[in-house]
Order: sequence, then C-alpha cells, then structure tokens
Amino acid sequence: MNILITGATGYIGVALAEYLHRHYGRSIALLALSRPSSPRERLSHLPITFLSGDLTEAVSVWRAIEKADVVFHVAGLVSYQQRDYQRLYQTNVMGTRNVVDACLRSKVKRLIHTSSTAAIGVVSRLNTEQTPFQSWQMRIGYMASKYLAELEVLRGVAEGLDAVIVNPGIVIGEVRGIDNATSRLIRQIFRGEIPFYPTGGAGFVDIEDVVAAHHLAWHKGQCGERYIIVSENLLYQTLYEHLAQLGGRSRTAVPLSRTLGRIFALSAEMISILFGIDTPIALDSVRLSERVLFYDNTKSRQELGLTYQPIEKTLETLLFSSYKFQLQRFSSMSAG
Repeated sequence: MNILITGATGYIGVALAEYLHRHYGRSIALLALSRPSSPRERLSHLPITFLSGDLTEAVSVWRAIEKADVVFHVAGLVSYQQRDYQRLYQTNVMGTRNVVDACLRSKVKRLIHTSSTAAIGVVSRLNTEQTPFQSWQMRIGYMASKYLAELEVLRGVAEGLDAVIVNPGIVIGEVRGIDNATSRLIRQIFRGEIPFYPTGGAGFVDIEDVVAAHHLAWHKGQCGERYIIVSENLLYQTLYEHLAQLGGRSRTAVPLSRTLGRIFALSAEMISILFGIDTPIALDSVRLSERVLFYDNTKSRQELGLTYQPIEKTLETLLFSSYKFQLQRFSSMSAG
C-alpha cells in the first residue's frame, strides 16, 4: 500500500511518518509530496520516496497522488499575520482543493485531512464538532482558511471521496529536535522570559496523540466526519502555573491587558509589513488569546478510541528533553 503525506518534512508530518514506519515498517511504501527546497534531511532515517511538487500547482499534486492508495494531507500554512492572508488562502484553501480533486481523480481509498480547532465554531464554554462557525471567526485569516479548506474536503465527500477530518488543538512536543512555535514559547515561559500571560485559554495536545489520532482516523473514522483532538483545556494563567510548579520563574507573570496587547500586536504588524519579516506576535493571535477557546474531545475518545496523555506529562517531557539536549551539548563542547 502506498501512503502519501503532504507536508511530510514539517513538524506534524515528520512525527506522522515516523509513527507509520514504526507501526508498519516496509509493509507500506511511504511517499512525500514536497518542494525541492524542503528540509528533506529530516526524514533521511526513513525509507521514504520524495515526489517533487507544490500544493498550489495542481498538476504536480495530481502526479503525486496518482501513485497513492491513502493520502494524509498534513501540509498547510500557519500564520496570524495580516500580510499573509493571501498566502493562507492560496496554500490552505486552494492547496486543499487541488488535493481533493487529485484524490477524486485517482480514486484514493481514503483522505485524512489535517485541520485545526481553528476551524471549529466557538459559541459556548465547551465547543463540539457541531458548533457552527461564527461570523467573527471569518475575520481571523487563519481560522477562515482552515474552515474554507474543510468545505473543500466536504465538497469532495459529496462527490464520492472517502475523507475524514482531524482537528488538533495547540500541539506541544518535540520531534527529533524539531520544535514548533508553541514548544519554543513554552520554554521561554519556563525560563521566565515572558512576564505576561493572556487572559483567555485554549485546548492543548501532545504531538504523539495527534499522530495517533491520524492513524485511528484512517482506520476508524467515519467518512465526512471531523474529530476534535484536544487533551486538556487550560486557561493561559493555569498553563503558567503548571510551568511554575515544574521549576520555572513564571510566578512573576501578570495578566496582559487588552490595551497593552493591542499596542504590542499593532507595533509588530507594522514591523512585519515594513520590513517583510515574521514577528512572534500578531494582531489576530492577540485577539484570539483574549478568548476562552475550549473544545470537547468526547467524539475522538468514543469513536476513535483515542486516549490522551496529560498535558503536565507533555510539559515535563518537553522541558526535560530541552535540558538533556543542552547538557549533552555542553558535555561535548567541554570534551572538545
């Protein structure tokens, strides 16, 4: 069986490729759709075949997917910066459209689409897969792009495609030394480098739970259904307190006021636009951090049989691996 992963050299993609190889070995053939400029060395330890292409180039997507039996569509752009709205649409929406069309054309057995809780509607204190998407969410570029991408998948289902959607929350964890932005941020908080915490909250999940969810969605997910993948919902203040208990210096943190948060964000957006550089803070992300975005994982536990690792354990593993890496680096430098 040929398993194709889009975005295989990214954070979730590497973890998923490793997970599938651990479970199936060479009984499956792993394929990866990636640009030639992608960091393919991240997967050099796995028997994987790279197929050159780009999500926004329909022909290259068709050529890659015609070789696949199952497709994990993991690739996507994560950005909350205003200047990236067009790129978000081109990559997340049009890119997904190309993947869906190619899957229909090649009659793949199943498509597993990596979405996000950003595509889930937010109405109540605890939102489910059925919570309707709200008009205010369409004004957040990333949220809108993930929601519209799901509509492309559901359009494919209406045309006969067997597809399942997974909606991870904020993902934490390290993958072969690869960090995502959240994991780097958590290390900064732990070291006491960020003295403010947002007033909202979010759903968090371990990277290993995310890739396990993809695997279960492949085998157990119902066609056309979405599954929220969240281990725990935490206020950001509670997250800071957890990190303080683990030995960090985040006890000195204070709530980030709405006014100060907007000033930081607008300044960062101006720098981003003027100099064409990425900044760690953006207006959309600040707006979201002021809201309590909690999600119900009941469906993933009951229908997929997914069990979750406690977030406290995830944080311990992340921070321990960081110090272990630093210790090994210091030891090797001392020996040299």
